[in-house]
Amino acid sequence: MKVLGIVGSPHKDGMTANLVKRALEGAREGGAETELIYLIDENLRYCEGCGGGCFRTYKCIWDENATSRSQRVDSCDALVFGVPVYCWQINGLSSLFIDKQRFSTGSIIGPSTNARPALGITVAGGSGTGCILALQTLYKYFFNWSFRGINPLPVTRFNYSRALELARVYGRHLVQVAREKKPFSSFGEAIAYFETLEYMNYTPIDELHFIVRSILEELERELTEELEEELSLAENALKIGDRLSGAIHLDKAYRIGVKLWNMSKNKSEGGVR
Repeated sequence: MKVLGIVGSPHKDGMTANLVKRALEGAREGGAETELIYLIDENLRYCEGCGGGCFRTYKCIWDENATSRSQRVDSCDALVFGVPVYCWQINGLSSLFIDKQRFSTGSIIGPSTNARPALGITVAGGSGTGCILALQTLYKYFFNWSFRGINPLPVTRFNYSRALELARVYGRHLVQVAREKKPFSSFGEAIAYFETLEYMNYTPIDELHFIVRSILEELERELTEELEEELSLAENALKIGDRLSGAIHLDKAYRIGVKLWNMSKNKSEGGVR
């Protein structure tokens, strides 16, 4: 059993790398061997869309390194992929990697023989926004190649400590799922499964709600009265379908929460992802 970890961040000791390493630690506890790839060490080139038959041969006629990377992923039993969030999307380094991946197990429109699970982690270390929207993109990549995406993990600086614990637990679970070897029987089954995963149907408003809740969980109770009031107004508005009012109150709650969190944790804005 081999679990491959991929760090899409240019920082080898940042939040993203630490989360992937923690997930691999959990995988080893589950009995797997692990390997780690830092994309910053790879000579990544963009896909030229040359029509060179790569979806049939699984090889890039212009880039032997891309073929080698695909083969390394193709040979693993499970995958952990951590990416930082830039402007509400996965970063360019990770996108370059994804665009040139080709696997012998086939794509989701099939037929596919891929029975491997994948754990995705996205890290928005600054504002936190985009942590779930980018996660949706990452899981679409998994499902395009028939990986069974599990335990989506959106991470901000507000829930980072908790996410480190979850990454280890999810790493162990990844090995369990890998041992079951359950490929999707059809395209229909795969997309139906995708929609059952947490966060895959979230909108930007849902994401902001998640972030505000994450901040609230990290604050001392005596600090949160104003934040909880705005959050309550937001949630009541959303319950009756008033998305505009809900979003406005969530925005206010978010700004209050970030200010309180910075004061409480004595940390500066941003983070190395």
